Amino acid sequence: MFKEKRSIPVAYEVQGYIYFASRMFRRLPMERQDEIVGLCMEAGGEYYQALFQFVTSDVGAAEVCRKHFISQSTLERIVRKYYVSFAQRI
Repeated sequence: MFKEKRSIPVAYEVQGYIYFASRMFRRLPMERQDEIVGLCMEAGGEYYQALFQFVTSDVGAAEVCRKHFISQSTLERIVRKYYVSFAQRI
């Protein structure tokens, strides 16, 4: 379920677009999928797999953090970076 992330300096409507575009990852054309993977790699760095799982699936933050051995604050930081980078490319 989409809920505005107040810590992300991106407009509500843009956040919604990014959220739903990311969640529809597997239905997107290959070039759009490549863009999302690239954004995850850019924003997530060594944690890109955790970021990718979080933004493209319904797996919760706590589970992603446990599975990928990262802190909640690190996940929040890379999600913020992902949203800002995505918004700049729209």
